[in-house]
Amino acid sequence: MTTKARAGVYHSTVPPFGYRKSPEDSHKLIPDAETAPIVRRMYELAVQGKGYKAIGNVLKRERIPIPAYWHHVRGERTWAGFQGEGHISNYMWNETTIKWILSHEVYIGSLVAQKQSKLFKVGKNYVKPKDEWVVVKDIFEPIVDLELWERVQEVNGKRRRMCKAKREPSIFSGIVYCPDCGRRISFFPERTSKNNPEKTYFGSCQNYKANGPDGCTPHRIKEQDLYDIVLKDIREWATMALADEQAVLGRVMEQQQINSTVDYGLVEGKRRTIEKRLGEIEKVISKLYEDYALGRLAGASIDNLMPKYQREQEELKKQLSALQEQSAEHDATEQNAEKWISLIQQYSDLKELNSCIINELITKILVGDKRRVNGEKVQSIEIHYRFIGNLTDSGNGETIQ
Repeated sequence: MTTKARAGVYHSTVPPFGYRKSPEDSHKLIPDAETAPIVRRMYELAVQGKGYKAIGNVLKRERIPIPAYWHHVRGERTWAGFQGEGHISNYMWNETTIKWILSHEVYIGSLVAQKQSKLFKVGKNYVKPKDEWVVVKDIFEPIVDLELWERVQEVNGKRRRMCKAKREPSIFSGIVYCPDCGRRISFFPERTSKNNPEKTYFGSCQNYKANGPDGCTPHRIKEQDLYDIVLKDIREWATMALADEQAVLGRVMEQQQINSTVDYGLVEGKRRTIEKRLGEIEKVISKLYEDYALGRLAGASIDNLMPKYQREQEELKKQLSALQEQSAEHDATEQNAEKWISLIQQYSDLKELNSCIINELITKILVGDKRRVNGEKVQSIEIHYRFIGNLTDSGNGETIQ
């Protein structure tokens, strides 16, 4: 079975929700015209910041049947709980089902098999460690593209329960971190005064909240202040990118060079030098063989000379390979910078933020602790954008509180 799985052969009786078995080959999966759009809709809702329960509620309101319904009416698997067409139970989505769909690699075209093994003495199955699973990529036609799938995995990793106040999660939920201890910064309501019962939301380091000064420092920030800073930064970069795309690309690449430990100018110079020397060695080796073949060079002489040049050639090829990898990283960085510019240009007239925009543009935000500079309180905010990371080496400016 493992051999067939590694060959990309699908063996389960029932296809995953969103797929159907190919009419030509029952061991191959193809996207289902009716249910694949539902899977894509779920991923789109997830990247907008909606949790599993919220996604289930949306699907319920839209009267979209659960997987058990589809398998039952198609004769793929009997659903004992089926109570007829139109019954409310057909639309009651389970959070576990939604979580499975939003995390499974089958939706990017991968075959995942051998996840469980049987304990024969007790007659039970157990889930094996992930590194023991058989995962074969690019076997089926994907239902969601890789970039969307990876973004949803980021969101899934940051997901947290709503606070006890039953307030909607902050749009910054799971994306703001303490740069000192690495823990998340969570947002909670506080009353500003007795005369003002209106609740204001503040973020604070989870480590500090749990352990006090023994854990970390507060890194306290008003949610509205962070909102204003992020909105302003996005709009400013979007406006600059629209006005002079090449200038912004140059600034991004310059910052990438600052953040990198590699001097790509030096890499390129070394690469050209090594390529030149390899060309010279190739000519020398060819000349040695030619002189030997024509009798101008004795066998003993070529035996002495050839190993020296071959050793140098092998060492230079290894160095060239490493330099080429670094050059490829630089090219990928430039491509990512161009992607980011194309993305940010859409937000020059951005009026307000929401979780969808935050997750589309930003991977994380680091909020420094407050300190005094020249008698004034300041706080660093470091915004890490998708594709390019942080745009300054010391935070995206310092805000006076």
